[in-house]
Amino acid sequence: MSQPRLVLFLADIEGNLAALRQTLTRACEAANVPPPEVRWVESATSLADAGWRVAELKLVPSGGKAVPEDHLDSLVRSVARDFRDQAVGLYTDKAGSYGRASLSEPGRPSRSLEGEYIDVVRQTARWLGIEAPLLGRLLDGGATARNLLAAAVDFGNDDPHAPAPTGKSRRQEQPPPPPEPDEDDRFVDAKLSEARRLMEQYLSNRK
Repeated sequence: MSQPRLVLFLADIEGNLAALRQTLTRACEAANVPPPEVRWVESATSLADAGWRVAELKLVPSGGKAVPEDHLDSLVRSVARDFRDQAVGLYTDKAGSYGRASLSEPGRPSRSLEGEYIDVVRQTARWLGIEAPLLGRLLDGGATARNLLAAAVDFGNDDPHAPAPTGKSRRQEQPPPPPEPDEDDRFVDAKLSEARRLMEQYLSNRK
C-alpha cells in the first residue's frame, strides 16, 4: 500500500540541501512543529529535465500533535522566499484518496488546493509543467502497474473501476476541453518555460 508522501519541488535546480534544511527548520520552529528529515530525490531525473529539484520530507506519526504537513502553505512560502524562486509543495495520502498542494513565488499570491488525490496530483502536474502520470509514478516510487492515477488518465474517468458507458469504450470518448488559462496560469507557464530554458542551458554547459 502506498504511504503518505510530502515532497517539495524547487525551481532552483542547484538548491543547497543544507540551506533547505535551515529554511525548513526555521519554518517548523515558527509553526511549533518538529522539523522533518529531508533528502533530495535523486531518481527524479524527469523532473530535473523539466527544471525542478525534488526533495522529500520524511513523515512521522503525529501522535495527535501538529506535524509539518499540517503547515504545508507556510513551509512552501518560506522555501520560495529563501530560495527566491518558485516552490511547490505536495502532500498525498493515496490510500485515503486525499491530497493537498501549494504553489508559492516571491512577490506573487500563493495558491493552494486540497481534495481528491487524483485531482490534486493533476493540478500539481499542471503547475510543474509535466504530465500527471509522470508525477503519479514519482509518488508511487516509480511503479507503473495498477497505478490509480494512470488508470484514470487512460480511461478518461476519475474512477478507474466505474463501468464503461453502454455501446462505447472509454478510450473512444473525447475528454472535455481544458479550462481556459487565467492570468496566473499564463504567468506560471511563462516562468516554467524560462526554468526549462535555463535547465537546458545548464545541462548544455555541463557537456
